[in-house]
Amino acid sequence: MKQKTGLEARLVATLLLTRTIDDARNLDALCDKQHGLSRFLKLDPRDQGLARAIAVTAVRNHNRIEAVLKRVMGRPPPKRARFLIHSLHVAATQILFLDAPDSAAVDLGVTAIGDDDRTARFRGMSNAILRRMVREKEDLLSKTSNTSLLPRWMEKALRKDYGKEKAANISKFISLEPMVDLTVKSNPQEWAEKLGGFVLPTGSVRLTNTSAISELDGYEAGEWWVQDAAAALPAKLINKDKGANVLELCAAPGGKTAQLAHAGYNVTAVDISEPRLMRLQQNLDRLQLKAKLIEADILEFEPEEKFDAILLDAPCSSTGTIRRHPDVLWTRNSEEITALAKLQLQLSEKSKDFLKPGGTFVFSNCSMLKEEGEDLLSKVSKQFEDLQSDPIQAEEISGLESCINGQGALRTLPFHLAHQEEDKYTGLDGFFACRFIKQ
Repeated sequence: MKQKTGLEARLVATLLLTRTIDDARNLDALCDKQHGLSRFLKLDPRDQGLARAIAVTAVRNHNRIEAVLKRVMGRPPPKRARFLIHSLHVAATQILFLDAPDSAAVDLGVTAIGDDDRTARFRGMSNAILRRMVREKEDLLSKTSNTSLLPRWMEKALRKDYGKEKAANISKFISLEPMVDLTVKSNPQEWAEKLGGFVLPTGSVRLTNTSAISELDGYEAGEWWVQDAAAALPAKLINKDKGANVLELCAAPGGKTAQLAHAGYNVTAVDISEPRLMRLQQNLDRLQLKAKLIEADILEFEPEEKFDAILLDAPCSSTGTIRRHPDVLWTRNSEEITALAKLQLQLSEKSKDFLKPGGTFVFSNCSMLKEEGEDLLSKVSKQFEDLQSDPIQAEEISGLESCINGQGALRTLPFHLAHQEEDKYTGLDGFFACRFIKQ
């Protein structure tokens, strides 16, 4: 019998959700156009986009959907019935958060559950649940609006770091779709007008349309690249004259590499991953920028010369990018954070040895957690006597002066630089950056 139109995309979305929530798999990797999940790759491009959109939204709103289901179900489903649970989440995602006909979401959700031997007996129950969800949608959304989207361990960590109110504000902003930011080579205002966006105080251009990036004016000519406004800040902290020799560590995918090269520095970019370096080179080629690329493990890297400046964008939990990559909510845990902070300290110790006396060392990462930021800065300051803190100045990060903390470091959070533009909220990725001078 012929499968219903759209059913396979929703079944794949259920599989993506299962792999992310239950197996802690990276959603971008599962949807990679070359090496992704085989069942995902068999979909046509339109259905791939649909399956991914459902999965991303379901992952982002996982806790809230759980709260909704708890209200509309007479009793909780069996904990081992993972296909049933994730199928209900996919249907709920379409009913509650996506622009899909309610009748289709219910019909396809019930069909997926009824056609599977593992869950066929729950067909009637699922139909009743989803139809009730449609009828009571607005009331259910209202009553669950304050549900934290954060897993318990992250909620606890953010409350400890920033307090209950800021943790709640972070949860609010990660529930909202982020806009696309661009770093442009020249004349941000002109490009904002051409592309239908506006210029942020930091100089990044924020788009307000949803056109395919590769089809926008200036893409092929290499006039700009996609980079969250917060991610564009660390490279601005180098503050050296043109021609300075700058080493960038953990360089891929290359947004900061492009910034440094465009600023006129002689850039050496190091990354441990050959495939990521290949993509970095492709990006540089499109942008008509040059850098020397080296595949190496930083802890084993031994450069032939010392550098005037180093930017270490260290491996981290990526908790600051949850707005764009909500799977991070479910693929990290507190034990990993401690291990990553230890690695970041090791990388900092190794990196400083590549600097000339008087050279600048900028450390950054896209974590919101102080264990990987403010606490690490304190450890570096105490343990490495040959590094002297060089506080960031307000004029270096126009529009985000309030994001300089008492240590003289930069700390951005998702609710910073927030505007309301055509009923869409904006904000920033969570980022940390600090700067030292080698003695």
